[in-house]
Amino acid sequence: MHILIVEDDLDMQKILKLYLQKEGFIVSTVSNGQDAIDFLSENHVHLVILDWMMPVMNGIQTCREIRLLQIPTKILMLTAKGTNEDEIKGLTCGADDYLRKPFHIQILLLRIRKLCHAENLLSFQDIKLNPDTMEVTKHGERIILTKTEYELLKFFLSNQNQILPRELLLDHIWGMDYQGDIRTVDTTIRRLRIKIGDNIIQTRVGLGYIITSNHS
Repeated sequence: MHILIVEDDLDMQKILKLYLQKEGFIVSTVSNGQDAIDFLSENHVHLVILDWMMPVMNGIQTCREIRLLQIPTKILMLTAKGTNEDEIKGLTCGADDYLRKPFHIQILLLRIRKLCHAENLLSFQDIKLNPDTMEVTKHGERIILTKTEYELLKFFLSNQNQILPRELLLDHIWGMDYQGDIRTVDTTIRRLRIKIGDNIIQTRVGLGYIITSNHS
């Protein structure tokens, strides 16, 4: 899932980016509203985290301009303003949600997942897979997989802590009528390991493969 942070406080911008990348999101940043409009005109973004108080164009103006683009992105407004009137103003300008500063990062993450229905993300360590967008990230950076590599990784992430025999993987990913060599499984897993890291998919000699935190 791609998130755009629109925040002129560079320290806050950096902190938010690091946290969100750690959670597996693809994150871009800009420092003012006009740059946000320019970015959204050229790039697909699932969620905009938008600060209220910014130079060039404030968050309220930016939110209205984003809605004029008629793109299907969610907008989460961040602000130090704390009155009910401010919250009403933020929500009526086109924002989907509103979060007051200071906030706990876990609250922000919950709001993000609720807005973007990202609860079904599959993950293990620093690997994140979004079945809705078919995006795979490691440390928040996108990994490009082939369709077979993607389906194989998704099957592993959906069946963590279970040893998956080669025959099962071959039937599930390649199909029961596949007539090729069973070593195709080993070859594909070797390619997948190069992209996601050697320690993610473990070999159980004579049994198959597994994704697990237990290295015994």
